[in-house]
Amino acid sequence: MNSSLDKINTFIQSNNNLSSIIDYCREYKSKNEIKIYLVGGIIRDIILDSKYSFFDLDLIIDGNIDHFAKNFSEDLNCRINKIHNFPNYKLFFNDDLEIDIAHARSEQYKSPGSLPVWKKSTINDDLFRRDFSINSVAVEIHSDFLKIIDPINGIEDIENEIIKVLHNNSFSDDPTRIYRAIRYRSRLQFDFDKNTKLLFYDSIKDLNNLSIFRKNKEILKFLEEENIENFLSIKGKDSIVDSLFPKNFLNKLSFVDKNFWKKSNIKEKIFFAFFSVENQTRNDFLNSMNFSKNDMKEISLFFEIKEIVENNNLQNPEDLSLDKDFISNLYHCL
Repeated sequence: MNSSLDKINTFIQSNNNLSSIIDYCREYKSKNEIKIYLVGGIIRDIILDSKYSFFDLDLIIDGNIDHFAKNFSEDLNCRINKIHNFPNYKLFFNDDLEIDIAHARSEQYKSPGSLPVWKKSTINDDLFRRDFSINSVAVEIHSDFLKIIDPINGIEDIENEIIKVLHNNSFSDDPTRIYRAIRYRSRLQFDFDKNTKLLFYDSIKDLNNLSIFRKNKEILKFLEEENIENFLSIKGKDSIVDSLFPKNFLNKLSFVDKNFWKKSNIKEKIFFAFFSVENQTRNDFLNSMNFSKNDMKEISLFFEIKEIVENNNLQNPEDLSLDKDFISNLYHCL
């Protein structure tokens, strides 16, 4: 645990944004009766020595969260949004970092797939409500030191490259964790522990308890994965995993230039991800996502152009007011 804390301290000192945030929390803690914790994927990735640029972080508060968030926003000049019906704030730091500030809480699921009922609680309860042990490590910020909170031995699972649920009802309580488990498996190249693997496949049926919107929202998150080829490898080798996605989803990605894919926006990614998906399936999916009219219009235009090109009705590709790389990759996929 000492080596993990050393890594965390070193990373904080090397990152100006994070260092400023931790310093502020230290000072605030010294003057107020409050507990402040850094939690989530940033802890996991620092322990893994991941070479990444983080764009969001999570702070958990046990105390007066409204006072903390208001002062944080004013003192560090952050734009702030209050999340309705929950003690949660989203702050925007230096325009390139999102900070989620939430009160420590416990959760209870009234029925499988439902949104949980929550109540304010302690950091231990908050860590035990999470999806996987690798995401259940916190760092408590004291005025003059940091302390790791790891009641579930998440650090051990990180070091052993294991994905492990915290209890047997995890996937059935929140079936979105099925998609999340696939993302972590592909992103981190970790394996499920034996019990988690059994629960994963046994809980596939519980995806029926999710709304179409929540299910499809999870599917779209795969398009933002940095090493999406890892996901395609898992999907290609596991027919059950493959069945959780629209038929032919992303099956043309190997024809898309990697550099173009990395720089493309989400609408372009959606177009190439659904390039070979049946029209009705694609339209049903997109209509479920509550995209803006302008976004839907742009995505629809992409598919109209694809149809024109397929039917050889395009006389001159330069007539299209689209990026040349986009057009080139479209032709590659035909």
